Amino acid sequence: MNEVIAILALLVVSVRATCTPSPTNICVTLDFFDGETGYYYLDTGNGPKGPSPTIQAYIGQTITFDQTDESNWYHPIGFAYEPDGAHGSDWGGAELAEVERADELQYKINSNNPTCADAGDTGLDCYEPEFFYPRSEWLTKEYKAELTITQEVANDSFGGVIYYFCHIHSKMSGKIEIYANDNLTNRVSGQGAEKTLYTTSQPDEFDSKCGTTAISPFKNGGVKACNVQFFPGTHDTDFEQCLQAIDCQMHWDMYGTTTANYASKIQTFMQQMIPHHQNAVNMAKLLLKQSTQAEIDAVEDLEDVLKSIINVQNFQVHYFRNNLNPDNKLLISSDSKPSHFESSDCECESSSAPKFHVFRIMQTIMIAWFGGALLL
Repeated sequence: MNEVIAILALLVVSVRATCTPSPTNICVTLDFFDGETGYYYLDTGNGPKGPSPTIQAYIGQTITFDQTDESNWYHPIGFAYEPDGAHGSDWGGAELAEVERADELQYKINSNNPTCADAGDTGLDCYEPEFFYPRSEWLTKEYKAELTITQEVANDSFGGVIYYFCHIHSKMSGKIEIYANDNLTNRVSGQGAEKTLYTTSQPDEFDSKCGTTAISPFKNGGVKACNVQFFPGTHDTDFEQCLQAIDCQMHWDMYGTTTANYASKIQTFMQQMIPHHQNAVNMAKLLLKQSTQAEIDAVEDLEDVLKSIINVQNFQVHYFRNNLNPDNKLLISSDSKPSHFESSDCECESSSAPKFHVFRIMQTIMIAWFGGALLL
Protein backbone atom coordinates (compact mmCIF):
# COMPACT_ATOMS: atom_id res chain seq x y z
CA MET A 1 0.00 0.00 0.00
CA ASN A 2 2.78 2.44 0.89
CA GLU A 3 4.50 1.75 -2.44
CA VAL A 4 1.24 2.56 -4.27
CA ILE A 5 0.95 5.87 -2.38
CA ALA A 6 4.57 6.74 -3.16
CA ILE A 7 4.08 6.07 -6.88
CA LEU A 8 0.85 8.06 -6.86
CA ALA A 9 2.62 10.94 -5.11
CA LEU A 10 5.30 11.07 -7.79
CA LEU A 11 2.66 11.20 -10.50
CA VAL A 12 0.68 13.91 -8.71
CA VAL A 13 3.76 16.05 -8.04
CA SER A 14 4.57 16.04 -11.74
CA VAL A 15 1.14 17.43 -12.67
CA ARG A 16 0.03 19.40 -9.58
CA ALA A 17 -0.91 23.01 -10.11
CA THR A 18 1.80 25.65 -10.18
CA CYS A 19 1.25 28.65 -7.94
CA THR A 20 1.03 31.96 -9.81
CA PRO A 21 2.11 34.70 -7.40
CA SER A 22 0.35 38.02 -6.97
CA PRO A 23 -0.44 40.37 -4.06
CA THR A 24 -3.64 38.39 -3.45
CA ASN A 25 -2.27 34.92 -4.24
CA ILE A 26 0.87 34.45 -2.19
CA CYS A 27 3.04 31.46 -3.05
CA VAL A 28 4.39 30.09 0.21
CA THR A 29 7.66 28.15 0.35
CA LEU A 30 10.00 27.22 3.16
CA ASP A 31 13.77 27.08 3.39
CA PHE A 32 14.65 24.70 6.21
CA PHE A 33 18.33 25.68 6.02
CA ASP A 34 17.25 29.00 7.58
CA GLY A 35 16.99 28.61 11.33
CA GLU A 36 16.21 25.47 13.30
CA THR A 37 12.90 24.61 11.62
CA GLY A 38 13.20 26.87 8.60
CA TYR A 39 11.30 30.05 7.80
CA TYR A 40 8.53 30.94 5.39
CA TYR A 41 9.32 32.73 2.14
CA LEU A 42 6.43 34.60 0.52
CA ASP A 43 6.16 35.43 -3.18
CA THR A 44 3.66 38.17 -4.04
CA GLY A 45 4.81 38.47 -7.65
CA ASN A 46 8.38 39.71 -7.36
CA GLY A 47 10.07 36.47 -6.32
CA PRO A 48 10.22 34.77 -2.93
CA LYS A 49 11.02 37.17 -0.10
CA GLY A 50 12.27 36.07 3.27
CA PRO A 51 12.98 34.77 5.71
CA SER A 52 9.65 35.59 7.43
CA PRO A 53 9.02 38.76 5.42
CA THR A 54 6.61 41.51 6.44
CA ILE A 55 3.71 41.90 4.01
CA GLN A 56 0.94 44.48 3.68
CA ALA A 57 -2.84 44.07 3.43
CA TYR A 58 -5.85 46.34 3.70
CA ILE A 59 -9.34 46.14 5.16
CA GLY A 60 -11.68 44.21 2.85
CA GLN A 61 -8.88 42.38 1.04
CA THR A 62 -8.82 38.58 0.74
CA ILE A 63 -5.42 36.94 0.32
CA THR A 64 -4.80 33.30 -0.56
CA PHE A 65 -1.73 31.68 0.94
CA ASP A 66 -0.92 28.83 -1.43
CA GLN A 67 0.95 26.00 0.30
CA THR A 68 1.11 23.74 -2.75
CA ASP A 69 4.91 23.70 -2.78
CA GLU A 70 6.36 20.51 -1.31
CA SER A 71 8.49 22.46 1.18
CA ASN A 72 5.33 23.30 3.16
CA TRP A 73 4.92 19.73 4.41
CA TYR A 74 4.61 19.83 8.23
CA HIS A 75 4.15 23.62 8.15
CA PRO A 76 0.41 24.52 8.04
CA ILE A 77 0.13 28.28 8.15
CA GLY A 78 -2.02 30.07 10.72
CA PHE A 79 -2.80 33.66 11.69
CA ALA A 80 -2.89 35.29 15.10
CA TYR A 81 -2.86 38.63 16.87
CA GLU A 82 0.47 37.94 18.58
CA PRO A 83 3.61 36.09 17.43
CA ASP A 84 3.33 32.29 17.46
CA GLY A 85 -0.40 32.30 18.15
CA ALA A 86 -1.47 28.88 19.43
CA HIS A 87 2.06 28.13 20.70
CA GLY A 88 1.99 30.97 23.23
CA SER A 89 4.61 33.61 23.89
CA ASP A 90 7.13 31.13 25.30
CA TRP A 91 7.72 27.40 25.36
CA GLY A 92 4.74 25.80 27.06
CA GLY A 93 2.88 29.11 27.27
CA ALA A 94 -0.87 29.65 27.07
CA GLU A 95 -2.43 29.86 23.61
CA LEU A 96 -2.82 33.35 22.17
CA ALA A 97 -5.81 34.65 20.24
CA GLU A 98 -5.97 33.62 16.58
CA VAL A 99 -7.75 34.97 13.52
CA GLU A 100 -10.46 32.32 13.35
CA ARG A 101 -13.95 33.74 12.74
CA ALA A 102 -15.88 32.26 9.82
CA ASP A 103 -15.69 35.37 7.62
CA GLU A 104 -11.98 35.88 8.28
CA LEU A 105 -10.32 32.58 7.43
CA GLN A 106 -11.09 29.56 5.27
CA TYR A 107 -8.78 26.62 4.67
CA LYS A 108 -8.99 24.73 1.38
CA ILE A 109 -7.96 21.19 0.47
CA ASN A 110 -7.93 20.58 -3.29
CA SER A 111 -9.75 23.94 -3.66
CA ASN A 112 -12.67 22.72 -1.53
CA ASN A 113 -13.77 23.62 1.96
CA PRO A 114 -12.87 20.69 4.25
CA THR A 115 -15.82 18.56 5.33
CA CYS A 116 -14.39 16.36 8.07
CA ALA A 117 -16.31 16.06 11.35
CA ASP A 118 -14.12 18.71 13.01
CA ALA A 119 -14.24 21.23 10.16
CA GLY A 120 -15.73 24.02 12.31
CA ASP A 121 -15.88 27.56 10.96
CA THR A 122 -12.55 27.60 9.13
CA GLY A 123 -11.62 23.98 8.37
CA LEU A 124 -8.39 24.24 10.38
CA ASP A 125 -9.00 21.01 12.28
CA CYS A 126 -9.24 19.14 8.98
CA TYR A 127 -6.36 21.00 7.35
CA GLU A 128 -3.70 20.84 10.06
CA PRO A 129 -3.91 17.06 10.77
CA GLU A 130 -3.18 16.26 7.12
CA PHE A 131 0.21 17.98 7.44
CA PHE A 132 1.18 15.12 9.78
CA TYR A 133 0.53 12.60 7.00
CA PRO A 134 3.57 10.86 5.46
CA ARG A 135 5.14 13.18 2.91
CA SER A 136 4.29 10.93 -0.04
CA GLU A 137 0.61 10.97 0.94
CA TRP A 138 0.53 14.69 1.73
CA LEU A 139 1.93 15.44 -1.74
CA THR A 140 -1.19 13.98 -3.38
CA LYS A 141 -3.26 17.06 -2.40
CA GLU A 142 -3.10 20.84 -2.61
CA TYR A 143 -3.47 23.12 0.41
CA LYS A 144 -4.43 26.78 0.65
CA ALA A 145 -5.58 29.28 3.30
CA GLU A 146 -7.80 32.25 2.44
CA LEU A 147 -7.40 35.20 4.84
CA THR A 148 -9.84 38.12 4.74
CA ILE A 149 -8.92 41.35 6.53
CA THR A 150 -12.21 42.42 8.07
CA GLN A 151 -12.80 45.51 10.17
CA GLU A 152 -12.95 43.21 13.20
CA VAL A 153 -9.50 41.81 12.42
CA ALA A 154 -8.14 45.34 12.12
CA ASN A 155 -9.78 46.36 15.40
CA ASP A 156 -8.42 43.32 17.25
CA SER A 157 -4.86 43.81 15.98
CA PHE A 158 -2.12 45.39 18.02
CA GLY A 159 -0.73 48.43 16.27
CA GLY A 160 -2.31 47.35 13.00
CA VAL A 161 -0.30 44.11 12.84
CA ILE A 162 -1.29 40.46 12.83
CA TYR A 163 1.09 37.51 12.46
CA TYR A 164 1.36 34.42 10.34
CA PHE A 165 2.84 31.38 12.05
CA CYS A 166 3.25 27.62 11.70
CA HIS A 167 0.70 25.53 13.59
CA ILE A 168 3.19 22.70 14.17
CA HIS A 169 6.51 24.47 14.76
CA SER A 170 7.07 27.55 16.90
CA LYS A 171 9.34 30.56 16.23
CA MET A 172 8.43 30.95 12.54
CA SER A 173 6.23 34.05 12.72
CA GLY A 174 6.17 37.04 10.40
CA LYS A 175 4.14 40.27 10.25
CA ILE A 176 1.09 41.27 8.22
CA GLU A 177 0.59 45.04 8.41
CA ILE A 178 -3.02 46.21 8.01
CA TYR A 179 -3.91 49.45 6.24
CA ALA A 180 -7.20 51.31 5.96
CA ASN A 181 -7.35 51.12 2.16
CA ASP A 182 -5.50 49.90 -0.91
CA ASN A 183 -3.24 52.96 -0.96
CA LEU A 184 -1.33 51.29 1.88
CA THR A 185 -0.50 54.69 3.40
CA ASN A 186 -2.59 54.71 6.61
CA ARG A 187 -1.87 51.78 8.89
CA VAL A 188 -4.66 51.08 11.37
CA SER A 189 -3.98 51.44 15.08
CA GLY A 190 -5.86 48.44 16.43
CA GLN A 191 -6.38 47.96 20.16
CA GLY A 192 -2.93 48.84 21.45
CA ALA A 193 0.80 48.91 20.82
CA GLU A 194 2.34 46.51 18.31
CA LYS A 195 3.72 43.33 19.87
CA THR A 196 7.45 42.61 19.74
CA LEU A 197 8.49 39.99 17.21
CA TYR A 198 11.71 38.05 17.71
CA THR A 199 14.34 38.29 15.00
CA THR A 200 15.09 35.44 12.63
CA SER A 201 18.35 33.62 13.21
CA GLN A 202 20.91 34.05 10.46
CA PRO A 203 23.49 31.29 9.83
CA ASP A 204 27.11 32.31 9.74
CA GLU A 205 29.55 31.17 7.06
CA PHE A 206 30.21 27.77 8.67
CA ASP A 207 26.55 26.95 9.28
CA SER A 208 25.69 28.13 5.77
CA LYS A 209 28.26 25.74 4.35
CA CYS A 210 26.90 22.87 6.45
CA GLY A 211 23.19 23.71 6.08
CA THR A 212 22.92 23.56 9.86
CA THR A 213 21.85 25.70 12.80
CA ALA A 214 24.09 26.98 15.61
CA ILE A 215 26.90 24.42 15.29
CA SER A 216 29.63 26.94 14.43
CA PRO A 217 30.84 27.31 18.05
CA PHE A 218 31.45 23.55 18.11
CA LYS A 219 33.69 23.35 15.05
CA ASN A 220 37.39 22.57 15.43
CA GLY A 221 38.93 25.78 16.74
CA GLY A 222 35.53 27.13 17.82
CA VAL A 223 34.75 28.50 21.27
CA LYS A 224 33.04 25.21 22.20
CA ALA A 225 35.25 22.80 20.29
CA CYS A 226 35.38 19.33 21.78
CA ASN A 227 38.79 17.82 22.40
CA VAL A 228 37.59 14.47 21.12
CA GLN A 229 37.12 13.02 17.67
CA PHE A 230 33.75 11.38 17.09
CA PHE A 231 34.52 9.33 13.99
CA PRO A 232 37.79 8.21 12.36
CA GLY A 233 39.56 9.91 9.50
CA THR A 234 41.55 13.03 8.75
CA HIS A 235 38.54 15.38 8.79
CA ASP A 236 39.91 17.35 5.87
CA THR A 237 36.64 17.77 3.95
CA ASP A 238 33.78 20.18 4.56
CA PHE A 239 31.43 17.25 5.17
CA GLU A 240 33.68 15.74 7.86
CA GLN A 241 34.32 19.07 9.56
CA CYS A 242 30.61 19.82 9.65
CA LEU A 243 29.80 16.36 10.98
CA GLN A 244 32.45 16.68 13.70
CA ALA A 245 30.85 19.94 14.87
CA ILE A 246 27.37 18.39 14.78
CA ASP A 247 28.49 15.47 16.94
CA CYS A 248 30.37 17.78 19.30
CA GLN A 249 27.24 19.85 19.88
CA MET A 250 25.19 16.77 20.77
CA HIS A 251 27.70 15.47 23.31
CA TRP A 252 28.37 18.90 24.80
CA ASP A 253 24.66 19.65 25.25
CA MET A 254 23.59 16.19 26.39
CA TYR A 255 25.96 16.73 29.31
CA GLY A 256 25.40 20.46 29.83
CA THR A 257 21.62 20.69 29.50
CA THR A 258 20.70 17.72 31.67
CA THR A 259 19.86 18.20 35.35
CA ALA A 260 22.31 16.38 37.63
CA ASN A 261 20.94 13.69 39.95
CA TYR A 262 17.59 13.62 38.20
CA ALA A 263 14.33 14.11 40.05
CA SER A 264 12.24 12.96 37.10
CA LYS A 265 13.03 10.19 34.64
CA ILE A 266 10.72 11.79 32.09
CA GLN A 267 12.36 15.21 32.32
CA THR A 268 15.81 13.67 32.06
CA PHE A 269 14.70 11.75 28.98
CA MET A 270 13.43 14.96 27.37
CA GLN A 271 16.56 16.92 28.27
CA GLN A 272 18.70 14.23 26.66
CA MET A 273 16.50 13.86 23.59
CA ILE A 274 16.61 17.54 22.61
CA PRO A 275 20.33 17.57 21.65
CA HIS A 276 19.99 14.02 20.32
CA HIS A 277 17.21 15.11 17.96
CA GLN A 278 19.07 18.30 17.03
CA ASN A 279 21.97 16.07 16.00
CA ALA A 280 19.73 14.01 13.74
CA VAL A 281 18.15 17.14 12.21
CA ASN A 282 21.52 18.75 11.52
CA MET A 283 22.89 15.51 10.04
CA ALA A 284 19.91 15.33 7.68
CA LYS A 285 20.34 18.97 6.69
CA LEU A 286 24.05 18.44 6.09
CA LEU A 287 23.40 15.53 3.76
CA LEU A 288 20.78 17.48 1.80
CA LYS A 289 23.03 20.55 1.63
CA GLN A 290 26.18 18.81 0.42
CA SER A 291 24.68 16.10 -1.79
CA THR A 292 23.41 16.55 -5.31
CA GLN A 293 19.78 15.84 -6.05
CA ALA A 294 20.93 12.97 -8.25
CA GLU A 295 22.79 11.42 -5.32
CA ILE A 296 19.72 11.71 -3.10
CA ASP A 297 17.40 10.33 -5.78
CA ALA A 298 19.66 7.34 -6.32
CA VAL A 299 18.72 5.98 -2.87
CA GLU A 300 15.09 4.91 -2.71
CA ASP A 301 12.95 7.03 -0.34
CA LEU A 302 16.00 8.86 1.05
CA GLU A 303 14.59 12.35 0.46
CA ASP A 304 11.39 11.42 2.30
CA VAL A 305 13.42 10.02 5.20
CA LEU A 306 15.70 13.07 5.48
CA LYS A 307 12.85 15.58 5.36
CA SER A 308 10.87 13.47 7.82
CA ILE A 309 13.79 13.57 10.25
CA ILE A 310 13.98 17.36 9.95
CA ASN A 311 10.27 18.07 10.38
CA VAL A 312 9.21 15.29 12.72
CA GLN A 313 12.12 15.49 15.13
CA ASN A 314 11.95 19.30 15.23
CA PHE A 315 8.29 18.94 16.19
CA GLN A 316 9.29 16.53 18.96
CA VAL A 317 11.98 18.96 20.18
CA HIS A 318 9.28 21.59 20.51
CA TYR A 319 7.10 19.12 22.40
CA PHE A 320 9.93 18.44 24.85
CA ARG A 321 10.60 22.17 25.33
CA ASN A 322 6.92 22.85 25.97
CA ASN A 323 6.95 20.24 28.75
CA LEU A 324 10.25 21.26 30.32
CA ASN A 325 10.04 25.04 30.31
CA PRO A 326 7.09 25.55 32.72
CA ASP A 327 9.10 23.64 35.36
CA ASN A 328 12.29 25.59 34.62
CA LYS A 329 13.92 22.41 33.34
CA LEU A 330 14.65 23.68 29.83
CA LEU A 331 18.34 24.34 30.32
CA ILE A 332 20.54 26.49 28.10
CA SER A 333 23.74 25.15 26.54
CA SER A 334 26.57 25.76 28.97
CA ASP A 335 29.67 27.75 28.01
CA SER A 336 31.72 25.46 30.24
CA LYS A 337 33.38 22.46 28.66
CA PRO A 338 32.05 19.15 30.01
CA SER A 339 34.45 17.94 32.66
CA HIS A 340 35.03 14.55 31.06
CA PHE A 341 36.37 16.06 27.82
CA GLU A 342 40.12 16.28 27.44
CA SER A 343 41.74 19.54 28.45
CA SER A 344 44.44 19.45 25.77
CA ASP A 345 44.02 21.09 22.40
CA CYS A 346 42.19 19.01 19.81
CA GLU A 347 44.33 17.32 17.17
CA CYS A 348 41.32 16.07 15.25
CA GLU A 349 42.43 17.35 11.88
CA SER A 350 45.64 15.33 11.83
CA SER A 351 44.65 12.20 13.71
CA SER A 352 42.99 9.30 11.97
CA ALA A 353 42.20 7.37 15.17
CA PRO A 354 39.09 8.12 17.22
CA LYS A 355 39.88 9.50 20.67
CA PHE A 356 36.43 8.94 22.10
CA HIS A 357 34.20 5.91 21.73
CA VAL A 358 30.66 6.84 20.64
CA PHE A 359 27.85 4.34 20.90
CA ARG A 360 26.11 4.61 17.55
CA ILE A 361 22.53 3.77 18.47
CA MET A 362 21.22 6.90 16.73
CA GLN A 363 19.94 5.18 13.62
CA THR A 364 17.83 2.73 15.60
CA ILE A 365 16.32 5.43 17.79
CA MET A 366 15.63 7.72 14.83
CA ILE A 367 13.87 4.98 12.91
CA ALA A 368 11.73 4.22 15.94
CA TRP A 369 10.81 7.87 16.42
CA PHE A 370 10.32 8.44 12.70
CA GLY A 371 7.94 5.53 12.36
CA GLY A 372 5.97 6.40 15.45
CA ALA A 373 5.68 10.12 14.78
CA LEU A 374 4.07 9.63 11.41
CA LEU A 375 1.16 7.91 13.13
CA LEU A 376 0.23 11.14 14.95
